[in-house]
Amino acid sequence: MTSIPCICINDKDRPSEIPVEKWIKEGEKYHVTHIFKMMQQPMIQGCELKERDISDCIPFNCFRIDRFAFEKEHLPAIMEMIQRCSDLNSIQLEDLQKYIEQIV
Repeated sequence: MTSIPCICINDKDRPSEIPVEKWIKEGEKYHVTHIFKMMQQPMIQGCELKERDISDCIPFNCFRIDRFAFEKEHLPAIMEMIQRCSDLNSIQLEDLQKYIEQIV
């Protein structure tokens, strides 16, 4: 399974449906394994982490991708993962790439 290293930059506002032991911590390193469009918040990209399985924390089965920062060198891998994992069109991908480049 391919994974992309990242670091948590926002651990605020934990939903009560996600137990503390499954929540992320600011400053800690994680690995993104999947990126997709979130069902609860369709304008936001979500991601699954190798280190935290929250698939049973309904309705929250993933973390917002904007909770994490990535090294610039991983940007091509992020874009490739987004293309493999989602049904976004190329214009949406360009907008997302611009957003990711701002937070990298």
